Amino acid sequence: MKKLAILLLALAMLCTCFALAACGDDGETSSADSSAESSATSSTASSEASSAASSEASSAASSAASSAAASSATSSATSTGTAAADAKVFWLTHYDLDHEVEGAGIILTETDNTGDWCTHIAFKPVEGETDVWEIAEISLGIMKGGAVKLAVPEGGFVYSINIGNDWPTLYKGDPATYAAQKDEPDYTTQVCTNLGRDVIPSWTVGMKLKIEGLDLTGKTIPTTTPDKKWYDDSSDPYVCTATYTIVG
Repeated sequence: MKKLAILLLALAMLCTCFALAACGDDGETSSADSSAESSATSSTASSEASSAASSEASSAASSAASSAAASSATSSATSTGTAAADAKVFWLTHYDLDHEVEGAGIILTETDNTGDWCTHIAFKPVEGETDVWEIAEISLGIMKGGAVKLAVPEGGFVYSINIGNDWPTLYKGDPATYAAQKDEPDYTTQVCTNLGRDVIPSWTVGMKLKIEGLDLTGKTIPTTTPDKKWYDDSSDPYVCTATYTIVG
């Protein structure tokens, strides 16, 4: 009887050991599986975050590059547009006349012989520059008369400009004078009037202009309409192709 009790006790202890061993294996497996799943989840999240960050960075870089390119293009277009807009008509209709001519823009390379109702501007060459001239002296007379003739600078010229009169309408209130003048031309043109009345009075001594279209040697008139009079301001007017840009 005693032996049987000992045997049953031994069997009970053995079963307990087996049960404990089985529980230990299950615990380790569960822990390992949990760790693996956690690691996989963490790795996936990290990968997705990294991918998202990379995508955002790439998108930001692309956007910045596009913005920079657009800004550069806009700047270039603006610069080009400004340069083109800065070139204005330099009203030139005659070379080296020895008297005042209404509505004319005259380049004088020898002696200034134009009248006191012109504005006279003496230009001297700028050393080391091509087609760039510096204003050496100014005598305003285009709106009020009283201008004085200027000396022609060495290597330079005097520019003389006159607005002229609209003779057919100037004396409409005076029948006798109108009868004598009504067949005279209207010497005014929009380009010449704007330049002489509004622009040239703002020029100052020392200002530098780049002037395109001058021919101080051959004295060719810069125009694409040589068959028209310089005071032709109709719907198909006389065209002067000389231009100037203020560069200093």
